[in-house]
Amino acid sequence: MIQKITFFILLFLPVIALSQSKCAQFREGTFKITDPKTKKVSIITRKGNVQTEKMEDAEEVYDFDIAWLDDCTYTVTPTPATAARVKDISKVGTMTVEILKAKDSSYTQRVKVASNPNLKRTDTVFMLADKE
Repeated sequence: MIQKITFFILLFLPVIALSQSKCAQFREGTFKITDPKTKKVSIITRKGNVQTEKMEDAEEVYDFDIAWLDDCTYTVTPTPATAARVKDISKVGTMTVEILKAKDSSYTQRVKVASNPNLKRTDTVFMLADKE
């Protein structure tokens, strides 16, 4: 029995490691996400410890501080400037984003909101070519 368990662990460790390493490619870059309910498109730019979000049809820009917990999980918290400018966003607070499935140029994420544990959302995010 122990040999079978050991075999399965050794069999799946490379798969888990490969999935984790694919997540790392999404730490920085420009991404597109579409709200499944409203169909509104947001463009996300992630560089260093900052994430900027802008709706395609709006002027408002939101900045968030990012803290990576591991290659596939990070938190986003509104920056003090964003929280001061947009009062409703400060009510949301910190969100935890988990990359569930990573592909070459897209990933599926689950977002959990700290202020509302029952609120969870799953989206597909697409990587865009960065303009140099």
